[in-house]
Amino acid sequence: MLNIGLTLDSVCSDKYVYELALWAKSQPDVNISHLIVHPRHGESTLVKLKDLLPRRRLHLLPAKIVFKIIVLVEKLLLRQNGSHKDHYKSCDLAKVIDRVVEIRPIVSKSGYICRFSDEDVEKVKALNLDLLIRCGSGILSGGILRASRLGIVSFHHGDNKVNRGGPAGFWECYYRVPKTGFIIQRLTEELDAGEVLVRGYFATRLYYSLNQAHVYKKALTHLKNLLKEVASTGALPPAERVPAPYSNMLFRAPNLAQCVVYGCKLLMRVFIKAMASILRLRERWGISVLSAKWDEAVLWRSTEAPAPRGRFWADPFLCTRGGKTFCFVEDFVYKTGKAHITALEINGTKIVECGIALSEPFHLSFPYLFEYQGELYMCPEAHGSGQVRVYRCTEFPLQWKLEKIIVEGVSAVDTMLFRRGGKWWMLTSIDESGTKDYCSELFLFSSNSPLSTNWIPHRQNPIRIDPCGGRNAGLIIEGDKIFRLAQCQGFDRYGHSLVVHEIKEVSDSRYVEERVAKISPNFRKGLLGAHHLSTDGKIMVIDHVSYSFVP
Repeated sequence: MLNIGLTLDSVCSDKYVYELALWAKSQPDVNISHLIVHPRHGESTLVKLKDLLPRRRLHLLPAKIVFKIIVLVEKLLLRQNGSHKDHYKSCDLAKVIDRVVEIRPIVSKSGYICRFSDEDVEKVKALNLDLLIRCGSGILSGGILRASRLGIVSFHHGDNKVNRGGPAGFWECYYRVPKTGFIIQRLTEELDAGEVLVRGYFATRLYYSLNQAHVYKKALTHLKNLLKEVASTGALPPAERVPAPYSNMLFRAPNLAQCVVYGCKLLMRVFIKAMASILRLRERWGISVLSAKWDEAVLWRSTEAPAPRGRFWADPFLCTRGGKTFCFVEDFVYKTGKAHITALEINGTKIVECGIALSEPFHLSFPYLFEYQGELYMCPEAHGSGQVRVYRCTEFPLQWKLEKIIVEGVSAVDTMLFRRGGKWWMLTSIDESGTKDYCSELFLFSSNSPLSTNWIPHRQNPIRIDPCGGRNAGLIIEGDKIFRLAQCQGFDRYGHSLVVHEIKEVSDSRYVEERVAKISPNFRKGLLGAHHLSTDGKIMVIDHVSYSFVP
């Protein structure tokens, strides 16, 4: 049993700490037993205005007022989001954890560093906790760092390589940075440089509060997974050993001018979204074909093959049979809001629609194709079923039969199966947070057959936590070389571009890939993104997205 204490400013916490405490109650080997409360403002946890803003800092008051107005507006926007509408909710932890230990820190003049008396440190040591988790404010320092067997773990919503400070999630939106990072670290006396245990990134959302809510919820899932691992092994995982000197400024709350600029940006972004909806401008995917090797392609020479009215085509996979080239695509129908798999025949630059290859009551996309024991199989994205499914072709190209459900009870997308080193490997993106964001976390599994129902998770899982490369976009096998294509998300932009990685090593203990190319959506005017590519060695097809009027 892993016994944990939470360090907080008060027994009232945000919804994420409360969710962590509730989750621990459902775990057989994780026990959050104590709240270590260290209020930083005297006897009361209420902060007076004179304490918050001394006379010499009254010039900051207008910025704080404008920032609060921005947050109020964003709270209204969050009400439309099912996953994050209660982001600002405050919860009483005493309802789930009744053992509270109160200690009094000595706060530095800056208000950031908290030190504790020897008596208080001994009080915490007497609890015999395995681990402390920092959930409050202030930088903990001194003996409290060694008051539990494994020390103190803290999760920070920001990439400490390029962004230190706060508010969490704000500056990424302000500067339109494509991704927002987080770290989980073991605290040390080096105030801004603890031992990083987990590092990851998620695509930056449209506005500050949504971005913060998203990274909080996604990062919490990785903290839970870390605690399960520690409970299983009895030790913290090895820390990241990568040099990371910090050369950026320390980010702080925005000043008045920055608040006004951000407010204008927010209004413009919301206005553009609203106008696009009123004018019925929708993002519409299409495909382009080019007779060339993928690594020598000049994409502006490609020929676009527009989908029929009211539909779009995406996620193309090529297959050659009987001297003919076919392309299987996600065929999305706007009226139903659902897609099926359609087969197309490619003859030079001419594309002929053959018909529906596969349809289910749930959405289908990403029709990944592979061969096994002389048969052709398809593993389409079918996360609406909560399964990873494999279909066998009974009559090419339009007859397919469900052969095996290889994974049950999983929300996974864009799964790819391939053979290497005597094993079959599965690369897939899984959302464990319930946010329906599948663009960052890439998982690897192995088995002795692609039709097996026993897939062993890789010890490095997730092998990637990054919206640039965390979601599959195709697989190219050229002799002994395997290239994994992946999506690269942009700021509030799904499927902005493609990155190509060569898989250098895949084994039970290690997965290593190296980035070799990037494909941007600059080869035709009006393109907003490109997120999938397929080739048979002679022909390549790529998808892309632009705005289009959809009646």
